[in-house]
Amino acid sequence: MDQLFRKYLNSVLQPDEYLRVSDFLANEKNETVIFNLMKPFWDRNMQEDGDYQEPNPELRNKILQAILISDGKIAKRKLVALRISLRIAAILVIGLIISTVFYFRKSTQHEPVAEMQTVSVPYGAKTNFTLPDGSSVWLNSGTTISYISRFEKTRIVSLKGEAFFEVKKNGEPFIVQTQQGDVEVKGTTFNVYAFEGENFQTTLLTGSVNVKEKLTGKEVSIRPGQQAGIYGTELKVDEVETDMFSSWKDGKLIFRNEQLPNVTKRLERWYNVKIEIAKDKRLAEISYTGTLEMESFSEVLQLLKVTAPIDYAYNEKTRTIKIKYRKN
Repeated sequence: MDQLFRKYLNSVLQPDEYLRVSDFLANEKNETVIFNLMKPFWDRNMQEDGDYQEPNPELRNKILQAILISDGKIAKRKLVALRISLRIAAILVIGLIISTVFYFRKSTQHEPVAEMQTVSVPYGAKTNFTLPDGSSVWLNSGTTISYISRFEKTRIVSLKGEAFFEVKKNGEPFIVQTQQGDVEVKGTTFNVYAFEGENFQTTLLTGSVNVKEKLTGKEVSIRPGQQAGIYGTELKVDEVETDMFSSWKDGKLIFRNEQLPNVTKRLERWYNVKIEIAKDKRLAEISYTGTLEMESFSEVLQLLKVTAPIDYAYNEKTRTIKIKYRKN
């Protein structure tokens, strides 16, 4: 592995060798070995002349290309079954970490400079990883999160999409910033739904959080079992079934009397497809209740067809499903 790792750092791996190294990096049991393999490389770069160490651009491009390839494979598998590989997700995150580990600014203390990290999850996939403070975060399909690689006093992350957080309590504020509102905690578990063009929702499982609406500055505190939602400029608190809003991280989609347009939005992201609903007000009135777990997309469509008066057509080339009201 030492020889393969050297080839990896010098961007000369063959495709089959890259897969072996990627699998090795994704295995948590290898963390100590990985550190020992990379330490000589770090030390050598720190001793070189110059104030700024440029990353290896060829290596960076290969990593990004591998991430895109992995994402594409995940999306294809999702259409067959809801089996998300956290192993591939680990490769994605490790790739991002490696791609920034070379950014050092030399000083007498040899301290690394904090860098902005961004993790994006494509439709049909999800991932989970650990933030610099030890907090855990799960990202749902179509989600992007950004954060500083080294938190200072205030821990701030920027979110577009949906994420579940298990925040490690250390006395410092933890803030999730979104386009519609901000969520501030110190140590708790909660879900944030903040897709562009949709209503913002924060659902609390344990602890306590403060939610602030950005336009008006209105602020509320919620307790476990409650959800704070932003509807326009209205900030509303409701009692909810928390599993409905957090089970996605465990591979489940739960619907409770949810209207068809909202169901299809979630299915689009979950299965990486495009769903078009015919302009028929009867379709908007259809609601669905049920739990999806490990079903293929074709099974989901058949289930919807059985439980509601709809017909559908699927274009495999464009990955588009068109739904219309079924005539008796």
